Amino acid sequence: MNVPFAKPYFSEEDLDEILGDMRVILRKGWLTSGKNVETLEQNFADYVGTSYGVALNSCTAALHSILVSLGIGPGDEVIVPSNTFVATANSVVYSGARPIFADSDPETFNISAKEVERKITPRTRALIAVHLAGNPCDMRELSRTTQDHGINLVEDCAHAHGATYQGEHCGKFGIASAFSFYATKIITTGEGGMVLTSDREIAENIKRLRNQGRGGYGPLENTVLGYNYRMPELLSIIGISQLKHLDEFLRQRKLVAESYKSLLSKVPWMSVQTVRAENSCSYYAFLARLAPDSPIQRDELAHRLNEKGVGTSILYQPIHTQPLYLAQSSPADCPIAVELGKQTIALPMFNGMTRDELEYVRTQLEEVFSSLQEQVVAA
Repeated sequence: MNVPFAKPYFSEEDLDEILGDMRVILRKGWLTSGKNVETLEQNFADYVGTSYGVALNSCTAALHSILVSLGIGPGDEVIVPSNTFVATANSVVYSGARPIFADSDPETFNISAKEVERKITPRTRALIAVHLAGNPCDMRELSRTTQDHGINLVEDCAHAHGATYQGEHCGKFGIASAFSFYATKIITTGEGGMVLTSDREIAENIKRLRNQGRGGYGPLENTVLGYNYRMPELLSIIGISQLKHLDEFLRQRKLVAESYKSLLSKVPWMSVQTVRAENSCSYYAFLARLAPDSPIQRDELAHRLNEKGVGTSILYQPIHTQPLYLAQSSPADCPIAVELGKQTIALPMFNGMTRDELEYVRTQLEEVFSSLQEQVVAA
């Protein structure tokens, strides 16, 4: 059996509905930024609990548009976690500002609130809090810190569809939030993103930014420098369908996560990403960490599982150690993020994962653990 790290899921009924709606759009000929995009925007904003949704063609575009709409630019600094996808930092560079890398909490793997406080300077304009793998950040502390220092709190919710912090959906704590609908995400449009906000001015600004600086379609005035960040109608149809199943997808992922936790609780040299009791994780990915004295290195474990047909991911290497950003940082700046980059592994997690697939992954893990135990005893 081959079990991938991630894949999208569509039932046959969903496929029939999606393809039928696409035929309607193709016949009408309005292929971008129409009524279906508006429906997805409203439905997703209603789900999370914000006033406005603005669909774009990626989460990167969403983050960039938020920063531009906040007036962030050259000379400004934006604090970002090092332990995240590079797009979070890239969006800051696109705006002309400088990303400042903050270290991680060793238990939740999210950005450390104490590290954020330490990295604030007179030039700091914003913090981008990433809910890594769908695990909510400490929004109480991050909100307090940003309010005390008068800086903007932006949420990167690329992994956090449906995740909740103390009963409230991630995506409604900051001035604005960015979601991803990339192919591996909890709900997908193939490519795509969304800004959620309850600030009308930000929403209207981003609608202009996504459409080359125009307030609508046709020969209208260009009032700001904009971008080609529009979402196609065809992709929004997929998103509308996926959103209907989000709660179901989250329940499935939680069951898979609990199964992994049960298995790994018996392995003394592995721990899992901590989710605080008052929060719910969306489990975009299931992250486990190998101890420094583990009998096997992370990459070797991934290799052995891959040989057995089990897909894994290391998720991310710390951004501040990447060649693009080495000139402005040192690998020693975020030591916990460096450790996580070497020691964490993401196990298969996807919508529609069957019981047989889950049991196969568990069996292969158990076989690796058993062989390692035999080696330890023999030594």
